[in-house]
Amino acid sequence: MTATAAKTPGALADLPIGSEVRTEPYAPGQGLPLFITAVAPELRRDKDAATAWLRERQETIDALLCDVGALVLRDFALPDTAAFCQAIDHYPEMRFGYIGGAAPRAQVQGRAFEATQSPAQYKLQFHQEMAYLPHYPSKLAFYCNKPSETGGETLIADVRRFDEEIPRSFRDRVKRRGVRYARNFRAPDWFCGDAALDAAHKTWPFTFGTTDPGEAEAACRAMGMEYQWEENGSLSLIYAASGFITHPRTGREIWFNHIPSQSPNPWSGQDGTIERAARLSHLYGKGRPPAYSTTFGDGGPIHTEDLRPIYALLTSLEVAFPWRKGDMMLLDNIYVFHGRNSFTGTRDVQVALIA
Repeated sequence: MTATAAKTPGALADLPIGSEVRTEPYAPGQGLPLFITAVAPELRRDKDAATAWLRERQETIDALLCDVGALVLRDFALPDTAAFCQAIDHYPEMRFGYIGGAAPRAQVQGRAFEATQSPAQYKLQFHQEMAYLPHYPSKLAFYCNKPSETGGETLIADVRRFDEEIPRSFRDRVKRRGVRYARNFRAPDWFCGDAALDAAHKTWPFTFGTTDPGEAEAACRAMGMEYQWEENGSLSLIYAASGFITHPRTGREIWFNHIPSQSPNPWSGQDGTIERAARLSHLYGKGRPPAYSTTFGDGGPIHTEDLRPIYALLTSLEVAFPWRKGDMMLLDNIYVFHGRNSFTGTRDVQVALIA
């Protein structure tokens, strides 16, 4: 059964969002996300007017975003990728962009990237963008250039509710022991033999935008990442983190890690079939590590029995609103998980990272 996030907090009535728009929380649970729909004709037909409106109300929008977690801007004049990039131009860019990112995606235009290249039949597990790196976005902006025929929703869930409802014993262990990520980027001429796994296992030249190993190493050092070259020519990145973060606006300490999405098991997403999870140990081994593995910070394993209730909880918090052409969603990357539903047809949803 799908549920929505907690009821929208009362700050809505106190923020001057303007009569040019209509605000409405997502209907099933009257909460996450909050829809902000343009009603003034100039906001609906003039992309410069829409951009100016967003820029002038940035502080109000950011306060709402922190309060609610996700805002969907609907019926604004955002007809294409160029207009999307213009609409977020007043927000700061990420210093390293998407260098070192895990998802298979390519740049579309300006700051806009493909949301993902992962095959349509897979549902992508909830995560907080780039929590496996020392540098991560505080916010995300999604843009729907073309909704899929069926499915394809950008799934979201409230991390605050998750953090309150996760089994205390497991949360305490993560808090005490931290998280260690080992992510691997294969050599272009190396394949494990499973087409789906190979498609999801990015190459290091694609990830770092260079075929020069020295430049890739320099990027790792600049980002504060430990790295090592493997026997099969792949590049592994190692990063240890606390698994929690303090929200810069509210001061609340909260869950912030990729344990659910980067722990291979039957529920973790794209690789999450029992058959494929069982094959991982045969396809990979010494000198040829898989795309990712996650342990506690001290190297101890994260056991499957600890993860099963986490996925059940995430499913109970899932919100799946249908995209419309021209929608833009702003997401607080600390307070809101995101993922993707499987889909049919052609889907063009784009994403931009906000520092």
